[in-house]
Amino acid sequence: MPHSPGTGFAIAEDGTRNPDNDVLRTQDVTVTRGPATILRRLSVSIRADETFAVTGPPGSGKSALLAVLSGVLAPDAGQVWFNSRPLHTLGERARAQLRRTHFGMMDGRARLMPELTVLENVALPLLLEPSARDTAFAAGRHWMGRLDVLDQAERRPHELPTALLRRAAVARALVARPDVVFADEPALGLEAAELDHLMRILVTASRSHGIALVLATDDPKVAVHADRHLELRDGRPAPARADA
Repeated sequence: MPHSPGTGFAIAEDGTRNPDNDVLRTQDVTVTRGPATILRRLSVSIRADETFAVTGPPGSGKSALLAVLSGVLAPDAGQVWFNSRPLHTLGERARAQLRRTHFGMMDGRARLMPELTVLENVALPLLLEPSARDTAFAAGRHWMGRLDVLDQAERRPHELPTALLRRAAVARALVARPDVVFADEPALGLEAAELDHLMRILVTASRSHGIALVLATDDPKVAVHADRHLELRDGRPAPARADA
């Protein structure tokens, strides 16, 4: 990726630029779904090792923004950058490969594969890559220990209560030590004490390993753990509140 001399910007083949210190960035991103506009010329930037919360009511565009930032969804217009790589110029297969190698993903449903043990589920991102199985399982046990679920390693997902399933999902998102973890409503349905415990572990573990954490939530008890917030309304930043 060439650089423009003295600017600190990387230059893509299409001539667009990205500041080198942003791990993620969008510029004028628009996403439509049929006649509806989901994101409207949205520009955001996210730094490495920060926790960034996208907030707003249901339908405001939170999940769509996470999908665009992670390469799950290609925007209809605008630019999306991961470090110096322009995601908006990559095809679906290249974006999928980038997700496997650089991003950790989780949501409030804690989707684990029912036929695998909890440990196998946690280690799965490494087992899908050319890593030694022993290394993958060692990393899985490490993160399960950090999340206080190591004693559940040989159980099946259906045997775990919701709170422990959510911890296992966090361990899986972190196991490959990605550059970014995307968490869409990570504490959905949890009691207040378990929610706070889960978020503290997720934020602390991400920060200690230099991982950017991007949250989508409409729960203030989740958003309070973030370093910065972006509140969306109808696919664009919400107007500043008069009492802010």
